[in-house]
Amino acid sequence: MDSERVLLVEDSRDLAASILETLEEAGFEPDYASDGAQALALVETTSPPFDAIVLDIGLPRVSGLDVCSRLRADGFRAPILILTAQGSPEQVVDGLERGADDYIIKPFDSRVLVARVRAAIRRFLTIPNGAGIVHGAGLSLDINQCRLSLPSGGSCTLTPLQTRLLQTLMRHAPRVVSREELESALWGDEERPGSDALRAHLYQLRKLIQNAGGPAVIQTRGKQGFCLEA
Repeated sequence: MDSERVLLVEDSRDLAASILETLEEAGFEPDYASDGAQALALVETTSPPFDAIVLDIGLPRVSGLDVCSRLRADGFRAPILILTAQGSPEQVVDGLERGADDYIIKPFDSRVLVARVRAAIRRFLTIPNGAGIVHGAGLSLDINQCRLSLPSGGSCTLTPLQTRLLQTLMRHAPRVVSREELESALWGDEERPGSDALRAHLYQLRKLIQNAGGPAVIQTRGKQGFCLEA
């Protein structure tokens, strides 16, 4: 699977160099803009589009908040994470209301930045788009048609319950999802079937993916639960 493309918009060259190195070491494909106008131009001309934007507020030419507002108005849907030393409650609220997905206050731990970017991208990829398509772990799941498309080009039709099961795993990937979480997503907190029901549905889902030429993406992690790996 290709690396996620992340645009960093930061006017401090030294800080930008450090963040770009952190993003690259974490497996992202970073790009860089030093001011708001350059960021808007890059988003407009870059294809395929960026998977996330890490955006400073105090930028030359066009402020970070105005960049965020204009991108959302233009239909940019991927995560925007505000990265700034301006962390008053009023500023945080303003950033979120303009369309930001997260707000990271300077100074910050590089591991936290990477984790927040990954989490934002993961949430975005597993939110159905206008056509009801969910992407994650190399899979493409049509939740309206209950149809799964695989990296190999194969596809298979799932039951509604199998669709909910796979969507839950995709939403949390690569985190291990406990048996209790999966059962709650499938059947709620009441009237759950016997203890072997989840195991049976996982087995059937794995067989469907395998028979369609897909990889063994659903992994068991002992007593911890189950996870999806690309």
